[in-house]
Amino acid sequence: MANEIIETYKILEERIKSENIQIYFDMLDSPYPSFKSKAIQELTKQKIDAPRIKEYLKDPDKNVRFSAYRYLDKMGLLDENTIKESLKDISANIRKEAIISYIRMDIKPIEFILEFTEDPDPMVRYQLISTFLEFYPEDSEKIISKMKNDPYIKIKQLISALQNISETLKSEQVDKSVKVMALRRFYEREDAYTFFNSLKETYYDCNNETKGIIIKFFSGLPCEVINKFIEKIVQEEKDIHILQLAANTSKKVCGIDSIPTWLIDQLVNSEEAKIVKFGLKLATEKEDMSYVDFCRDLLSAVDDDLVIGASDYLIYFQDYMLKDYVPNFLNSLSTKRIREGLKIIRKLKLDNLIRRCIFNRTQQNVSYFLKKSCRQSTEIF
Repeated sequence: MANEIIETYKILEERIKSENIQIYFDMLDSPYPSFKSKAIQELTKQKIDAPRIKEYLKDPDKNVRFSAYRYLDKMGLLDENTIKESLKDISANIRKEAIISYIRMDIKPIEFILEFTEDPDPMVRYQLISTFLEFYPEDSEKIISKMKNDPYIKIKQLISALQNISETLKSEQVDKSVKVMALRRFYEREDAYTFFNSLKETYYDCNNETKGIIIKFFSGLPCEVINKFIEKIVQEEKDIHILQLAANTSKKVCGIDSIPTWLIDQLVNSEEAKIVKFGLKLATEKEDMSYVDFCRDLLSAVDDDLVIGASDYLIYFQDYMLKDYVPNFLNSLSTKRIREGLKIIRKLKLDNLIRRCIFNRTQQNVSYFLKKSCRQSTEIF
């Protein structure tokens, strides 16, 4: 029965989508570039199969061509020839996207893309070196040797940052993306112990954003290398965001038993909804039932993250008090709550108890969305 209800809801959702989709197909024939670009963007968001969009790579408007390229990328329809043709586009933004695609898709030979170290646009050159370093950190010298004399200031700063990891991480002037690239290159070049020992002291001289980056990289190291260090952070750190990252790294590397109960309690009692949700997830994995009453109270909260975090916790422990909240979830304007209501039905097998109520509420809700979606689509014109 629950599956029938969920399938009915999905069918009604499809009706909403089909009403909008035809409008966007009509907009593709508009004489106005902004309309065509908007239509392609919406078809991309909804992942609609539209083979004709490839034709728009030859559109005279650069924004339409850019939207068409993004569509093919998101739909997994790019091929080597399309990427190479786009590398010749007069639009720098399209060349940047094509460089990312060429490197990300591991198209060979890699030497072909290195020819674009001479691209006339400095942002294209910067995209090339940053993407290359992200995907081929072990071959970083190939591109650094070609670009070491590049006049663009951001490229000069990036190459300089790669040479001294400690000073790069400490600096307040170096961009976050540069620090990540420098760390990735260093991570690929060194063994686990060298990487850890080089950073453990530097960590304390960094700002919180950089500390978070370092902690994330430590999640790729063995437990025996980082566990004492992470334990020290957990004991001494005051910033709740750093504590959240440390808990996540510790759980990933050393297992859920490495997370102390008091830390979970601190996360659950945070003033930030996403951190509360994360704390409840840890409590669930630790099979800690002490937050049942707390989560029941959260079901009436305004914030979706609080409500869904609490609901997921109670679902895990099969709390049938959730059944009283299902109609409200399904009648909500929040798609997150609607999905959560359907999850409760499925996980707690509530179909026989509230089938009629759910069906009626869902129809009302979908009817509202249908009217709203049609109204929004009309406003585009």
